[in-house]
Amino acid sequence: MNRRKAIGRLLMLGGAGLAAGGGFTWFRYYKKPDLAGLDALRPMIDELAETIIPETDTPGAKSAGAGEMIIRLIRECAPRNAQNRFLTGLADVEDYARSRFGQPYLSCNEQQKDAITAYFEVRDRSGKGLRAKAMNKLIGPAFFQTMKKYTVISYCTSMQGATKGLQYDYMPGIYRGSIPLSAGQKCWATS
Repeated sequence: MNRRKAIGRLLMLGGAGLAAGGGFTWFRYYKKPDLAGLDALRPMIDELAETIIPETDTPGAKSAGAGEMIIRLIRECAPRNAQNRFLTGLADVEDYARSRFGQPYLSCNEQQKDAITAYFEVRDRSGKGLRAKAMNKLIGPAFFQTMKKYTVISYCTSMQGATKGLQYDYMPGIYRGSIPLSAGQKCWATS
């Protein structure tokens, strides 16, 4: 065998390996997701949402019912690849909690939950540029990006979040493009 044939075969073998890996990744994110078990994961989703928007002098995400809304958004609004990445991300959170702290996520204390969410926020941070845009388009948004986005949407559109967590004007009246905020005033719930 001469050198050209050997190099050609190595390149073909490497290309076949890359194609198989890409096909496996494509299948993993575009297969039909198992959404039946999503209701069983609601306590974990509630705790993740509560870690993102904790209860202070205003209600947190859990008391605003964000978990139920997040599940509904995943089931009814998210594309298939985002559903699969979300389910995979929940499993990753549980695995990380068990490997790092030796217990399930729901048994962790607040500092451990904060450390877990900080890890996933850094891990799932999308980069800039063409590669990040292509990855986001092909395999969907990262787990923690979806979790944060749906938590904020669920909280801000809930009755508790809109009326107690944010400033809410039931009858906005006329449109004013620029209204100065007073000291200590909450953000507006309507745009």
